[in-house]
Amino acid sequence: PFLEVLTRCYKRPVMLTCNRRSLTGQTSSDWAQTLLVDEVGQGIAESYRRMGKYAPNLIGRYVWILDDDDECARFTLLAELKRIWEEHDPDVIMVRMEHGVNGQSNILPDASHWQRTDLQRGDLGVSAFIVRRELWQKHAPVMVDQAAYAADFDFISAILADNPSVYWHDVVASRVQRVSLGIPE
Repeated sequence: PFLEVLTRCYKRPVMLTCNRRSLTGQTSSDWAQTLLVDEVGQGIAESYRRMGKYAPNLIGRYVWILDDDDECARFTLLAELKRIWEEHDPDVIMVRMEHGVNGQSNILPDASHWQRTDLQRGDLGVSAFIVRRELWQKHAPVMVDQAAYAADFDFISAILADNPSVYWHDVVASRVQRVSLGIPE
């Protein structure tokens, strides 16, 4: 598939259904979703470690992380990504995500951090980057070795330090259904 969507799951069946519905509604069907299920609640750090260890099994040209408590915000996202690939062939496609906190909309990366590679922790979230599979696999050990709450930041920082070609697609590609903080439904 062109896009492989990695979805970490932990006892959120209703939100996972919404997550999957947001993907099946895409105007292009050249994608696959891989569910990385945690049945016992091993925590966020372990979920990153498991994602990093899964890297050799990735099959998509590009990889996007869209957790079970998130949903794709654009039915045309995959078609847009394919057009970007055909025209620019980037290593990384940066997008925005709506990460509401305490009922407030919070778009990441915000305007002051958009199109900047000197990001700091908290400037973006896990679904704000779409990475070419080979580059994803090369840097996956960061998630295994430095597994922590902010491993997504460590991972994309390692990728950006590699000086990849980056396309900044200024759209909100995902939104959080509910900030779950590892808690099941």
